[in-house]
Amino acid sequence: MTQTPPAATTAGERVLPQPASATEALYRAALSGAQLAHYLPAFARFDELGVARTQWNHAAAWLGWHWLLYHRLWRHALLHALGVALAVAAWWWLQRVAGPWPEGVRWGLLVAIAAVAVAVPGLWGDAWLHADVRRRMTAAVRRARTVQEACTLLARPSAAQRMWIAVMALEAVALVGWRLGGHDEGVASTPPAPEPVLSERVPEVREAVATTPATTPAIAASPEPTPAPAPATATATASASASASVSTEPLPSPLPTPEPPANAAGADAPRARLGGHGVAVGIFADPANAERAAQRLRGAGLPVVVDPLESARGPLTRVRVGPLGTHDEALGAAETVRNLGLEAKVYGPR
Repeated sequence: MTQTPPAATTAGERVLPQPASATEALYRAALSGAQLAHYLPAFARFDELGVARTQWNHAAAWLGWHWLLYHRLWRHALLHALGVALAVAAWWWLQRVAGPWPEGVRWGLLVAIAAVAVAVPGLWGDAWLHADVRRRMTAAVRRARTVQEACTLLARPSAAQRMWIAVMALEAVALVGWRLGGHDEGVASTPPAPEPVLSERVPEVREAVATTPATTPAIAASPEPTPAPAPATATATASASASASVSTEPLPSPLPTPEPPANAAGADAPRARLGGHGVAVGIFADPANAERAAQRLRGAGLPVVVDPLESARGPLTRVRVGPLGTHDEALGAAETVRNLGLEAKVYGPR
């Protein structure tokens, strides 16, 4: 048996064994730059079995569609990214329609989507790469006249490899732009602080004072008669006397504003305490989720109260059912709330 002489290498270059067959030489040329110690035995086993089996590939699993793009598996990369995007969109849509979900359910579904996104390329990546390499090897052999020429065609850098670098650069630019745009939008969407209610009522009070009938007797500042003013200051003194007489009149008390009922449709009056029995449904960080839960409760014919709360994490919204007359009514209402898919906790009079 003749031994194959080792390939000539330069200083610091690792000595690789010579290919044992033309097929292995083509594999080496097509997989230039990849982990040959992993792919060559796997591809030889696939060729021996006549079918590509699933096996785990750490790089394909954790790099996902970036690994697929690097190996020019464009169709598989597009399908993988599209599948993950559709799964996340379905998760978001179902949460908005059938929610609000508990926090554990939300994160559990996201973890499940991430696990599938990692497992699919990790198990089938080698099979996909083997099929693509075999296709490129067949095309190179048909174009070339010798095995060495076919290896040269396979090892030649293609436009697809340069396109992968361009796609990675575009992805990085899009990510940076999204982060900057989200920050600016968050700052711009901050609502202005509401003005005090007293400043809104001051013009109304002044208008009421200004329109007080002239027949109302003014309160004299002093019973003693005052001397007649000089002609030059007669007009100013008259204006000052008129303003003094108006300012000393009693201000009309504002009419009491009737409080809307707790179960009125549209908006519920915030109340710190709720008398009687009731059912605590939940505290929501998103006002839209709280309003959606309140609408579902109103649709079931339950009296609903929505209260704003302040916490260290920011403003929250509390949703309750009540007030109810008896404990049995509270138990029945809690059962109805649970049938709607919401949490329910019965409490007594407060």
